[in-house]
Amino acid sequence: MTNNKRIATVVLWIARIWGLISLFFVLFMVGAHIIGSFTGEESNGGFSSTSELLSFIAFPVSIIIGLALAYKWEGLGGFITIAGMIIFHIIRPDLIFDPMISLLAAPGLIYILYWWMNRRLLK
Repeated sequence: MTNNKRIATVVLWIARIWGLISLFFVLFMVGAHIIGSFTGEESNGGFSSTSELLSFIAFPVSIIIGLALAYKWEGLGGFITIAGMIIFHIIRPDLIFDPMISLLAAPGLIYILYWWMNRRLLK
């Protein structure tokens, strides 16, 4: 029993560390995009279509919200992160095999694994 608890704790800390790195990277990307749109270095500061807006909500916004919530509620945050990535890949199927995007959302899967392991330990 204690061995399973230790494994669950290791899984939780892997998810937290990886999630923190992903969260900071996504926040940096969004911040750079916002600053670039104010300084005029990036053209098209706004969204040109509804699918672009939905893609923006699904990819960086769901990652930020999901990984931030996962520090308190692991299952909910993991599911929001993964649901956002599934929606993003439905909207943009050309980016399914982009490893950078998938690696940013991977902590969501690890949080779901921890949540599942923790629920099994409680029963």
